[in-house]
Amino acid sequence: MNHDAVAAIKRQVPFLIGGTITGIIMTYFFGFPITLLVNSIMWYLISLMVYKLVWRKNGLTDQMILLSYILKKIKRQKKCNEPRD
Repeated sequence: MNHDAVAAIKRQVPFLIGGTITGIIMTYFFGFPITLLVNSIMWYLISLMVYKLVWRKNGLTDQMILLSYILKKIKRQKKCNEPRD
């Protein structure tokens, strides 16, 4: 795995865990549609502040690194699964 992708995943894990925990609690009290919207906005803002204050970078760069890594894996998998004539 690419070093940049591993570092990006390590920085994203606390936000995934926190979003999951608060999402479960909020869903119990408010329902799924409201929780989806509010929890997503809340954790996006939290991650934006943490990225700016702690890592001094833009959080979107990590998301783009992860997205490009996943798209490369999908393209590679499609090439391997294509039928040969």
